[in-house]
Amino acid sequence: MTYDLTGKTIIITGGNSGIGKAAALKLALVGATVVMACRSAERGARAQEEIRQASGNHRVEWMQVDMASQASIRQFAVAFQDRHARLDGLIHNAANFDLSMKKPVLTEDGVETIFATNHVGIFLLTHLLLDLLKASAPSRIITVASKGLNLYPNLDIEFDNLNGEQKYSPQHAYYHSKLAQVMYTYDLAERLQGTGVTVNCIRVTNVALPDERLGNIPGWLRKIYSLKRSMAITPEAQADTYLYLAADPDVEHITGKYWDEHNRQVASSKKSYRRETWQQLWETTSRLAGIS
Repeated sequence: MTYDLTGKTIIITGGNSGIGKAAALKLALVGATVVMACRSAERGARAQEEIRQASGNHRVEWMQVDMASQASIRQFAVAFQDRHARLDGLIHNAANFDLSMKKPVLTEDGVETIFATNHVGIFLLTHLLLDLLKASAPSRIITVASKGLNLYPNLDIEFDNLNGEQKYSPQHAYYHSKLAQVMYTYDLAERLQGTGVTVNCIRVTNVALPDERLGNIPGWLRKIYSLKRSMAITPEAQADTYLYLAADPDVEHITGKYWDEHNRQVASSKKSYRRETWQQLWETTSRLAGIS
């Protein structure tokens, strides 16, 4: 289907590389005003120019935000609302999966970096922009999880280990944060029923990682990722699902679902549907994000 998003404004975090950049280009090609929220000014500006040239759409901009820093997120939300009167889509693509981290590193806010970036920051940014999303309805929020969660069917939210106090590895921290995103999607979708704002989550599959993402990992692990890349889909192929959920009229009223790379609804783990855990996660994240 050919979409037309002229007049629509969409934020995509981490839009300067990989799937995020591919999705930003696809959104620009169908006329959207695309705001790439990027941590790096250099990479953000470069991606903006490349996407403008490739799409012919000059309504592509970048704004700086560090999703691990609550101060940065708050500054971004204020700056965005000063520039833009509407927000039709918020795509939470940016994530931290730094395999070189051998022990927990806490942010300036006292939260483990991967959990801060992949869950707490997303919760906070959504909270700060929610009134604008409601005012712009129908609007859409898209979160991103990972097919790798299938390898952890018994994983649950470890409220006594959010900062890696009991055990830590970057892989565990990453999938723990992604499970939190799945639960957050289901919970937020229910809370927003009747507002015109939908919330859906993408189960990203094995996507070829760019070389720059492999620079800080051991050689043996780099070989494994090279093998995985030979069996992976391209960022552009996965970005088709981003575009589908952001633009397709058939999903305008669908909310609280989990989607694979073929635009099909799929199930998550049994524990991800526990409403008691959703409630505790919401309360805990609110406290970590400084939201009363």
